[in-house]
Amino acid sequence: MTETALDSAALERRYRRLLTCYPAEHRRVYGEEMIGVLLAATPEGQRRPGLADALSMFGGGLRVRLHRLVTGSLDPSWSNALALTTLIAPALIAVLAWQEIGLLAPAGPSQTVATERLAEVAVLLVPLVLGLLKLRTLAAGAALATLIWMVIAAVAGGQIADPSQSAYLVLLAVQAFALIVSPGPAHALTLITAKNVGLAVPWLLGAAYLARVIPTHYPVPLFVAETGIGLIALAALPALATPGGRRLFLIIALIPLSTMVATILTFVGVQFYALSPVTQLEALYLPPIALAALSCLAARRGPRQQAGVA
Repeated sequence: MTETALDSAALERRYRRLLTCYPAEHRRVYGEEMIGVLLAATPEGQRRPGLADALSMFGGGLRVRLHRLVTGSLDPSWSNALALTTLIAPALIAVLAWQEIGLLAPAGPSQTVATERLAEVAVLLVPLVLGLLKLRTLAAGAALATLIWMVIAAVAGGQIADPSQSAYLVLLAVQAFALIVSPGPAHALTLITAKNVGLAVPWLLGAAYLARVIPTHYPVPLFVAETGIGLIALAALPALATPGGRRLFLIIALIPLSTMVATILTFVGVQFYALSPVTQLEALYLPPIALAALSCLAARRGPRQQAGVA
């Protein structure tokens, strides 16, 4: 056997090992085609897969396995809601980080600190940019890397059991999940209409006010300000009347904010910070896990019901 043939055989063996990242059924249907495409695109004489090919196969296999494990046959309406999540969540995360460092507030940090934190905000937008470029595997990988980075930082800083920090981490996890199982932000752009934007504006204004992205120091009584927020929310109720609106609200808002359920413990005489570290983590992260699990069951149930009707 010639040296070129030996190189090709060694390369094919290594590609087939990487192919095990995908489920067996997927390999049976698409395996030979994938191997053929990879071998055809590899320069002659190369004996090992390139790093980009290895990462692409690992990311693609992870996406297929997670999609099948968690969602089964994904309901198109849930798929669209998750696609919109990949567009909204990164922007929301970046805005919250921006506001947190004081860049949207009257008094901000020093210029040096602001520049450093601006770089962090830019990193948080990387998954969105990659998704818009239709690089879904890289976008999902970037979102997972960002989540791991933030979890490590939270543990190192002793903030992993902080209610506000936990909501932030859950939103990052939601973003990563949505990027893995949905068509991504490029598809989400095709779903946006003028009507949807109009229905969303009151919610966006209300959320911006409550998050203090919009200044809250107006020369009006507190009762008037709170009433105005309530009216803004009521004006946007038609958005939640649609299935897509309800699903998006659940994914973007209710799942991350369910970590705040732990703060209700004070009303029943239980001091959250007096609990053991393990109990604190359970109180913070079990509610969003439970909501996410129920959402996955609902996403799987939809297609089955439609098949039964048909």
